[in-house]
Amino acid sequence: MLSYSDRKTLKRDLLDRRRKSLDGATQDAIAHLILELDDPGAMLNIATRYLGEHLKANRVDAGLSSRKERNYNPTNEYSDATGELPSMIGAQISNRHLSMQTIWKSNVPVPFHHVQSNPLLNGLHDALAEAEAVSMIAVSVKVPKKDLAVLCIDQCDGHRIWTPKETEHIYQFSNTSLAPLLNASRSSAVTKDCLITKAELQVVKLAAEGKSYSQIADKLHKSQRTIENQLRSARKKTGAQNQTDLVRRCIHWF
Repeated sequence: MLSYSDRKTLKRDLLDRRRKSLDGATQDAIAHLILELDDPGAMLNIATRYLGEHLKANRVDAGLSSRKERNYNPTNEYSDATGELPSMIGAQISNRHLSMQTIWKSNVPVPFHHVQSNPLLNGLHDALAEAEAVSMIAVSVKVPKKDLAVLCIDQCDGHRIWTPKETEHIYQFSNTSLAPLLNASRSSAVTKDCLITKAELQVVKLAAEGKSYSQIADKLHKSQRTIENQLRSARKKTGAQNQTDLVRRCIHWF
């Protein structure tokens, strides 16, 4: 858990020293991110809502992830039409897909002005049509040598050309505010008080890659019952409600 002094330093560097260059909504978002440093999921909820409202976008999804993982799995979402737009939560998008590789490799947001005609999205067009995504822009949240998350902003009520000003704003928020705060949150997650074992974490990581209990057991040369027990123990220690929640809580330890 981050100490008060750590939070105070982050507030000074990321908020107080930048107040003259930040509008009120951005200052509020950063302040709330600092307050929620012990909960990366809550931080992503703040980020998706802020970007959705600031950009007047129809939907913003996000999830803790890295290019080394098998899939990008959105776990947090903002929608300006709650209950009307399809949710992206629970979707699985391969990090090997050309669009995701492009997003991970890029240091700036990647726009998809016309989703259905963009060749980078070949193979995803049907799924995105079902999700009602017409235009998108996505950004990987990262610090040097460390991937943290993905943010995807969707326009669903018509085509949208993302302007250079909007693209720059997304970049500035995701890289100069959200990235260092998420990194501080995730770097502080493993403490002396953390009771999850390395063996349990190894099993959770393999489960996050989409492997079945039997596949994990074969890979680690253990019985399937041992794998089940280790995952059950990890859920209990982390307070996770299910395996998806367990992966979300542990992803920053991988």
